[in-house]
Amino acid sequence: MGMAYSDVSFKTRDALTLRGWWIPGTRHESIVMIHGLSNSRHEPLDKAGYLHEAGYNLLVFDLRGHGQSDGEGTTMGFREPEDARAAVAEARALDPGPIALFGYSLGASIAVEEAAVNPDVNAVVEDSGFSSVGEVFMARFSEVTHLPDLPWAAPLLAFGQMDVGTSLWNVQPVAKAALLDKPLLAIVGSADTIVPPAEGMAIFQAAAGPKQLLVVPGAGHVAAYNTANVKYERTVLDFLARSLGGG
Repeated sequence: MGMAYSDVSFKTRDALTLRGWWIPGTRHESIVMIHGLSNSRHEPLDKAGYLHEAGYNLLVFDLRGHGQSDGEGTTMGFREPEDARAAVAEARALDPGPIALFGYSLGASIAVEEAAVNPDVNAVVEDSGFSSVGEVFMARFSEVTHLPDLPWAAPLLAFGQMDVGTSLWNVQPVAKAALLDKPLLAIVGSADTIVPPAEGMAIFQAAAGPKQLLVVPGAGHVAAYNTANVKYERTVLDFLARSLGGG
């Protein structure tokens, strides 16, 4: 994509090695970008050109159990905030300036969870994040099967909880949003059928600090960038300039 980069690897507190790319910019402000479920660092990288052109350092990496990173499977945001924490520490070591977390879908929820408790994060952008794993699971089940979520979803719910390692209702990014006292930009597609728009609205409404909402009419899941590209990029860049102190 024409961007100079270096390979990086770093360890989480639970001893997994995560791998990614550090893409240096021209300013001392960094954006750690977090991909969604069953994806990789390529997802945010494909949407990062305008951020690099604006001069930001970028760190894109593979979450545990994804891409070239260690780990098996996903915990849907239960343990993945450790990945975000390790990535933020790596970005801080490479450039000590302000840091924003920018996540998509699962990555958006992880970004909110980690930003709420990590003093090294100065701002967060979440695109299509869910407020509760349990709630989004139930909504998706009913949409696909056209059956009531209970009792029909109970067997799948039990298997899902075995995979994640905890109750799906223990993963509640909306609860962490209530602790978030730093700037938040929440991006919601009105036609999202994977994560209902109400989930992103709940995160925005719960956030305790300065916050901004971008709703893109007609946009599906993580599709706002393509649906309203000019407005999306302008909104994100304006938010980052205000929140990181560079503009």
